[in-house]
Amino acid sequence: MHSKSIPLRANHGAQCGYSLLELTLVVLILGIMAAALVPSFSSKDAGKIELVAEEIAQALRYAQNESRRTGQHYGATISQSTQTITVKKWDITTNPASTELVPYHPVSKQSFVFDANSFSLASGVYISNSSDVFLYDSIGRRGSLIFDPEGYPVWVTSAGADVYRLLDGAVTLSDGDNQLNVVIAPITGRVTVQ
Repeated sequence: MHSKSIPLRANHGAQCGYSLLELTLVVLILGIMAAALVPSFSSKDAGKIELVAEEIAQALRYAQNESRRTGQHYGATISQSTQTITVKKWDITTNPASTELVPYHPVSKQSFVFDANSFSLASGVYISNSSDVFLYDSIGRRGSLIFDPEGYPVWVTSAGADVYRLLDGAVTLSDGDNQLNVVIAPITGRVTVQ
């Protein structure tokens, strides 16, 4: 068998490569696609703080729902020093009210304690309140919240004889750049993230 080779014609007058306009357009299109697909660092940080806020809000909602469901006093303690929120069943027969037990989380089956320091998905987010979180009528600020059997936010003393209503409650979260609040409504106890 005999093969013929076809001679290649060299066209020395034609340009090879891309024009500056074509390269600029390609770079511009790639830049727009990258900006649309990759979230910015600030929104990523905002996502972390929102995640911690939702965890705290869920813990407070759980305590309120348990109060209503069982007809007992449930609530939570917020600690800025340890960066934890602990859901509790309160013993209101003692003066002052004390922790009767820490219930188990319905999913993890562990004690219901949320630790912001060990929550790896939200590193750098912390509880930034400078004083105790909950303000009560006549008795001032406390680090704990109790929901009565109807789910209303209160503080109880004198073995259940004295009940003080919540005036203000907001857990402030920060990551250094962003800030978010988990707010407990004074009368209804409704928990929202703002």
